Amino acid sequence: GPPPRPGAGGPQRPRGTSAAVRPERAPGPQAVAWQVSVALLVAITVSAWGLHVLLAGMAWIGAVVVTASIALGAAAGLRTRTRNRVLPPLAGIGALTLAVTAVFGQGTTPLVVIPTFDTIARFVALTQEAQASIYRQAVPAVAEPSIIFVLCLGVGILAVLCDFLAIALRSPALVGIPLVAVLAVPAFTSPGSTDPVVFVLAAVAYLAVLLAGRPQRQPGIAAGIAASAIVGALLVPAVLPEIDDVPDTLPGGVSTGVNPVLGLGDDLRRSRERTALTYETASGEGHYLRLVTLEDFTGDAWQPTDRETDTANDVQRFVAAPGLDDDVPRAEETSSIDVRRLTSTWLPLPYPPTSVNGLDSDWYWDAETFATSAPDDTASGQDYVVESAILQPTPEQLLAAGSSQAPGLEAYLALPDDLPAVIAETGASIAAQSGTDYERAIALQEYLRSSEFRYSESAPVEGDYDGTGMDVIAQFLDVRAGYCTHFAGSMAVMARTLGIPSRVAVGFLPGSPESNADGREYFEVTTHDLHAWPELYFDGIGWIPFEPTPGRGELAAYADVAAEGVPDPPAEDEQVAPTPTPDVAAPEDEAPVDPGALDGDVGSATQEDSTLSRTVLIVLALLGMSLVPALVRASQRWRLVTRLRAGEASAADAWHEVMRTAVDHRVAITHTTTPAQTAAAIGVGGRHLGVLLDAVEREGYAATTLTRPGDLVGDVTAVRRDIAAAASTRVRLLAVVYPASLWRTIAHPLTREE
Repeated sequence: GPPPRPGAGGPQRPRGTSAAVRPERAPGPQAVAWQVSVALLVAITVSAWGLHVLLAGMAWIGAVVVTASIALGAAAGLRTRTRNRVLPPLAGIGALTLAVTAVFGQGTTPLVVIPTFDTIARFVALTQEAQASIYRQAVPAVAEPSIIFVLCLGVGILAVLCDFLAIALRSPALVGIPLVAVLAVPAFTSPGSTDPVVFVLAAVAYLAVLLAGRPQRQPGIAAGIAASAIVGALLVPAVLPEIDDVPDTLPGGVSTGVNPVLGLGDDLRRSRERTALTYETASGEGHYLRLVTLEDFTGDAWQPTDRETDTANDVQRFVAAPGLDDDVPRAEETSSIDVRRLTSTWLPLPYPPTSVNGLDSDWYWDAETFATSAPDDTASGQDYVVESAILQPTPEQLLAAGSSQAPGLEAYLALPDDLPAVIAETGASIAAQSGTDYERAIALQEYLRSSEFRYSESAPVEGDYDGTGMDVIAQFLDVRAGYCTHFAGSMAVMARTLGIPSRVAVGFLPGSPESNADGREYFEVTTHDLHAWPELYFDGIGWIPFEPTPGRGELAAYADVAAEGVPDPPAEDEQVAPTPTPDVAAPEDEAPVDPGALDGDVGSATQEDSTLSRTVLIVLALLGMSLVPALVRASQRWRLVTRLRAGEASAADAWHEVMRTAVDHRVAITHTTTPAQTAAAIGVGGRHLGVLLDAVEREGYAATTLTRPGDLVGDVTAVRRDIAAAASTRVRLLAVVYPASLWRTIAHPLTREE
């Protein structure tokens, strides 16, 4: 008999086609659960690894991976035993709770893994401790146990959420939302430190999740979404406005104990000044506070010598300073230091200290440098009293020290073989008329403090100029503009070329005198007081500081050429000008620069230019990202036309494109409507829609094959044009930037009726 008419006996769907763009049904959870779980573990691991730009070390990533594996594994294991969609994620939450309790709830539960109220209290305390640690640390932060706890708990919850979205809700595309949230953390926390490789790998892992959770692959659409994610992930961190660092922190090198000059230039350039510590002295005088010394000059940088901590060196009693004879004049000083949120692995102390009391934990001093550190603590929050000696060697004693050095100081004279010749030539020319190490040191200091050099925290910043390597020093001697690390490093290296043992100290200037409401005087030290200065060794006196940075710090009596007995530096006509380093661009502004102005006018202008550039980049990035869905839909249409003209497509394929266009323009269509009902819902298209409806019904019900499918290209184009013409301007715009058919195909929601 004749085939039944469409609509007779209820809605019927033609064979080989669909009435609308049906969402592809994911198979049962049991069929692909293990593939999705593995893909989720990879995606979560890669996304979490993006935090490596914020955290030092590797131990935390292992803990995170184990936690995610436990949560996902428990959910996947139960899923093999039940078809219930809710129970497996609950099993993941249970396994996560037991694991976190076993590791971080020690001593709060008698059953090891069963949490109690004490366990909850401990977790709250750990969370608060992690928050305080993150608040006080600079990037890269030390992954303390409290931070690892928060990471494990957060990633475990993320794993359960992703499992629920991808498998229980059968919407793997929604997994991208929490993954992007994790990837965005470095961009908002420390702009410019994001790792583009992680974003690319995360996009690939996300694509794997999409493919693992779908029985019918759509690589074109998935690739489009992945491309959009990559574009957004790479552009957004680059165009985000800069966020001020965590209050009251030091550069990453000071925080991690790796190299304290790293980031010092950035910290000096920040417009926001933060209090690092306050202190009082018995004499009422301010003093340099030293954190650590850099003795090892590799050629690439000055850095601390790696020595094993000697736990016998208790801070309650220091030995005599190296090289210091009893006849060197000194004044006894007592300093009460209150450290704020200064996350430093070293303790700020005047040099040389004789005892420290009042510290909360165990601190030990280095026998060579007196740098004081704690294996399990930072200086943040410490309140202590320091007894120290203020050395006051006389010019006569320093002159008498001559140029001979005691044995054992070879490490403080070491220089790389490929040291640029201009450094040694400059040192030799400056000290050519000096007879003793003391006179040479004064000559070097005064040369760098002369009008030929200027203090600048900003010029030039480009080209890795924020460093202390020999190439930077050679450039600095030609440019003659820089900040404290350039002056200190240059004087120390030139001193070594002259045979004077030297090292670089990093710490704080004396700070600014203040008084509280009771009239009690104290000194306030801020991040703008971060400083570096050279220390030179003299036989019988030991290590004493010099101040070559113009406009910064204070000159000791023995280093002040205006003081009686201090030798005058050589006159300029007595110095031999060295050959300058070629191809080094001098800064444009040659006039002396007020250091405070650099943080104001120059910084403001740079910030305005940077804000304008970022605004333009944001607009361009948003425009580029908005075109990705449109390009995907254009690609779908182009492929359909190509296949129709080649005879490789069917009427059902042409009908699918019409349905996608209708869905894009917010026509109310569901996956249960028949072609006739769908045509009625569209309501436009006239003869062309009728041709397509007749073709799809004949193909579906009568199993007839079109001899010339290419004839349908014009009809599809005409219907698409009529659907767009019938929609409002707002809907047409949405159809381009947010094609609902594309997102519905991926994320499975029904079309919203408007």
